Formats: sequence, structure tokens, C-alpha cells
Amino acid sequence: MDDGLRIPLAVLRRRADPRLVRRTVELDDLGVGEVRVVDGRVDVDIEAEARGPDVVVTGSVGAAWVGECRRCLDEVGGRLDLRVHEVLSAGSGSPSSTGSGDEGSVGDSGDAYPLGGDEADVEPIVRDAVLLAIPLSPLCSEDCAGPDPERFPAAAPGIGEAEGDDLDAAPVADPRWAALDALRAPGDAGS
Repeated sequence: MDDGLRIPLAVLRRRADPRLVRRTVELDDLGVGEVRVVDGRVDVDIEAEARGPDVVVTGSVGAAWVGECRRCLDEVGGRLDLRVHEVLSAGSGSPSSTGSGDEGSVGDSGDAYPLGGDEADVEPIVRDAVLLAIPLSPLCSEDCAGPDPERFPAAAPGIGEAEGDDLDAAPVADPRWAALDALRAPGDAGS
């Protein structure tokens, strides 16, 4: 939990201009599988603005990640540079009791982060943006052959190769599905 990502609601509602948050924060447990954010450090450059009962958060989030290549298991890394535009709402998911059709409030849509207490906590927004963008199974390069390409080739023979293959040839049918060919109507395509 980083207190730098908590903004007092009283400050947001008093000011006419958005509150800027520009800092590097350290968040625990930012990883998916073997891919992790380096030292949990995330660069945050956002602005939060009170719009009626809601708080709108826009800006950018960045982080460096490191993991293992899914083929050769060498270390691989990269950088995430993300745009965020999210809403924190006290009434997220609850139906409007007045039915006034207030278009300025998006709290009834159910797509907002919960806003509670005396502060707007933007850590869940930052955490979700990073976790959803981390690659699940990265490659060190597109032509990575793997640790032992002779015994364990990265691609099946004949797939994606142009070694004299006829590119216009029909794909080979899987014999396990042959029984379903009887269901085809005469004149249907063979694929």
C-alpha cells in the first residue's frame, strides 16, 4: 500500500483544477506467472478530478518488467507504457434512487472503482493497469529456436515454412473428424 496514491476527497472537491500525482511508487506482488515488475517500481503520472460525486483519473503509468522467454528460458524484459482513464464512484453498481437521468454521474454503470471513506485510493487503478498489460508468456525474439532446436523444434514441420510447400494446397484434414464429413451437404466447401 502506498500512501502517495491516496488523495483526500476534501482537497479534490475544493479545487477547481485536477490534482496531479507524479511519482515513482513501489507496489508489492506485481507479477503474473514468472513475469514480474522490476523491484515493484511503477512510474505514475496521473491527474484526479472531482466531477460531481465521482472522481475521474486520467494519465499514464509505466513500469519495467522481467521474466523468462517461453522457449529458451533466458531472461527477457521490456517496458510498459500505459494510458489510464478510470472512474472512482461512491455509488458504483447501485441503481439511481432518484431516476433523474443525471448524465454527469457514471456511478450507476457498474464499471467504476469503488470510492469510499475520506480519500480516493488510486492504487487499484495503477495495479490493475500494470497487471493486465504484463505479457503472460514473453519471447526473447520472434525467431527464438528454444534451448535444443534439434530435438524440440519451436514450430511443427511444414507449418510456416516455405520449403517447396505448395501454398495453394488444401490443408490436410484431421482423420479424427472424418466421421463428421457425412453431415456436410453436397457442394459445401471442404474446409
